[in-house]
Amino acid sequence: MQPHPKLGMLSLAALPLGVRALSVLTVSPMKFRPIKFRTFILPLALAAGLVLVLGVGLLGGLALRTPLYLLDRGGQSIPEAFQFVPKQSALVASVLARPDRLAQLWDYLADPRQRPTLRTDRERLERAMLAQTGLTYERDLQPWLGEEITVALVTSDLDQDPSNGLAPGYLVALACRDADLARSTLELFWQNRALAGDPLAFEDLGGTRLIYSRASGRSAASSGFPPLATAMVTNRFILVANDPGVLRRALAAAQSVGDNLRTDGRYRLALKTLDSHRIGLLAVNLPQIAQWLHPDPSANAFIHAPWSADRPPLDWGLISLGLQRQGVLTEAAWVVSPGHQLDPHQQVITDWYPLARYLSDSLSLASVGLSLPDLEDHLSPWLDPWLGGSASKGLLTQWVEDKLGSGEASPLWAKVDQRYALGLDLSAKDKPLQGLMVTPSSPGVLAAIDTLEERAQAQGLSGGRLDILGYPTTVWTRLSLRQNVARDSANRPLQVQTEVAGLRAEVGHDQVFATSAELMEQALGVDQRWDGSLAWIEAVEAFPQAGESYVHVDWIALEGYLRQQIPQFRLWETVAKPALKHVQTVTLASYGQTPQVHHAGLFIQLQNP
Repeated sequence: MQPHPKLGMLSLAALPLGVRALSVLTVSPMKFRPIKFRTFILPLALAAGLVLVLGVGLLGGLALRTPLYLLDRGGQSIPEAFQFVPKQSALVASVLARPDRLAQLWDYLADPRQRPTLRTDRERLERAMLAQTGLTYERDLQPWLGEEITVALVTSDLDQDPSNGLAPGYLVALACRDADLARSTLELFWQNRALAGDPLAFEDLGGTRLIYSRASGRSAASSGFPPLATAMVTNRFILVANDPGVLRRALAAAQSVGDNLRTDGRYRLALKTLDSHRIGLLAVNLPQIAQWLHPDPSANAFIHAPWSADRPPLDWGLISLGLQRQGVLTEAAWVVSPGHQLDPHQQVITDWYPLARYLSDSLSLASVGLSLPDLEDHLSPWLDPWLGGSASKGLLTQWVEDKLGSGEASPLWAKVDQRYALGLDLSAKDKPLQGLMVTPSSPGVLAAIDTLEERAQAQGLSGGRLDILGYPTTVWTRLSLRQNVARDSANRPLQVQTEVAGLRAEVGHDQVFATSAELMEQALGVDQRWDGSLAWIEAVEAFPQAGESYVHVDWIALEGYLRQQIPQFRLWETVAKPALKHVQTVTLASYGQTPQVHHAGLFIQLQNP
């Protein structure tokens, strides 16, 4: 079997068209609750990305007879609002659909018994997305909202002064399919703000009217009104920001060719390599994301990494998201930094099943590929910015170096430039990672084994032999003394404690390495349990083309690992919980690369609870 290769009584006419779309406040004139922008914009920014994963929105229209249309055709192919996004923005998420259409599809595919639970999850997500706005999607936004919602992190700090902390600048662009209704909604919002005593400012900029509170930016906190600025552009988009300066930058970018994301060369290069059937796009500026999450430059190895000539950096990416019955399938195009080139290749691993069978479904992470040293490069753009730099290398080496000592993994990794299977257990908390690796014997691998044995002895490890399921196995152990703390022992005698640092066995032509006897026993017992299939192989076969490496991760285990490694993840997880609880597994594929672009895929398998 082979794998298949998301106002007071102001004159209403004075308000720009886009303002009303964002903030229809469902309150009476006698009772007003002002929008707290921070609680609104942050969940909205998160929800824009989550909608792409959970399936909460896309193309409406009378021509759409069933929501299955979204599986076959996708939604709007290109986000038009990218013209307002400055090209240096750190992160841009665009949902190319109306959320109610994706909700219909999610219900259509779900077990009827689970639909009430799904509706409850969507309601929780909506409450997080529109927290303290007084808005509901169905009543206030759906009647006029078009087929695109774009959210951008334009800047990580509005005043570029790190001494007073970070104040990110956000931009939201909402497409309008009913401009008149959108305008009246926006007008009602600013009427209520003015009635509540918020001093408003009006500014004409290139024919576009900006409206914002005079108490904007950092001073808004003391005024009691959260910062907000809006503009309606050509009756097609309502632009919303948490500072008028962000809107000025957005409008200036739209009027300057080459300064906005839509005309940026990296975007155009990446977009033409991706399939047009999609329901969302993500644009990721990797150094900017790393700087936002890790503002201390000394700790940000991603930005200051000493890139070598043979491994140029991938610093920008475009990710296209499409829908399948089993989940969300994405394509990614990672663009190399200016002045660098990649080594072009497009290899396919077609004989990985004999090695993959060693990786049981109990492992949290399973990976197969053509070259283990290249795996770090494949993982780097997905992990490094979020984990603070060199995360992929740390993930791969930690499980060996915790056992054998720092630097001891390098001699082995460098020699595995051939087919491999790698498994990790990410579920253990506050314990060293446990891992398993299998690769065919070769002169380079045998030489690396000799080097490992020499270094193990230098580290004070003892080598021995034992039999596991009939296979002679080399075991490296570390001896230590521990005092007996038994209360009834007056002298508390010392005890010799043995710790297993690593094991190696040869199975036919394959070399098997493990950090625990349990993992080695699972691997060596493969002939007793192998029935020709593994659960994670089904996820690999979801990709439309064969790749050169695959990484499959159990989401529950990965979620726990991210919770430990990324402090901000706990906050995101709280907002995203209604969506994340449907994620079952995450699988990454690397397809190869041209001189400018590395191509990859990501499959998010969803399930109903």
